Amino acid sequence: REVASENGITPPALVFYPDVVTTTAGGSAATSVYALDISGVGMAEIVINYNQNKVSVGSVAKGELFQGGNQPFFHYEVDQDSGLLTVYVGYLGPDGNSVSGTGNIANIVFNTLSAGQSEVSISTASRILDPDAKAITLNGYGKGTIDAQ
Repeated sequence: REVASENGITPPALVFYPDVVTTTAGGSAATSVYALDISGVGMAEIVINYNQNKVSVGSVAKGELFQGGNQPFFHYEVDQDSGLLTVYVGYLGPDGNSVSGTGNIANIVFNTLSAGQSEVSISTASRILDPDAKAITLNGYGKGTIDAQ
């Protein structure tokens, strides 16, 4: 939350944490997509842009925010040629049909392909929806930096 406010992002928002990851050239960089102060979210489609000449997607795993008594729907697609990662998640919990609060949605490991800095960003094409598939307005879309030295 502090990192987001330092970057001028106010909730509800989607952000990276950590938003700066330092690694070695050829190494990996782990970050997570966090939802900040969301309310009544049933599903999300998160589109992440990255520089496909600098990094590739190594792995994507579900975070804790959409956890409940049932496993959430979680799927992702990688388009390495375009530098796009799209994460889909839906809440299937026993205590209602939505989640609220702050927490991580997805844990991502990027593999660096060359030395230098590379930006990753959450696209404004990302959507969070209530259980009736109505869009919930986001005030901010985070950016991050992978610094391969």
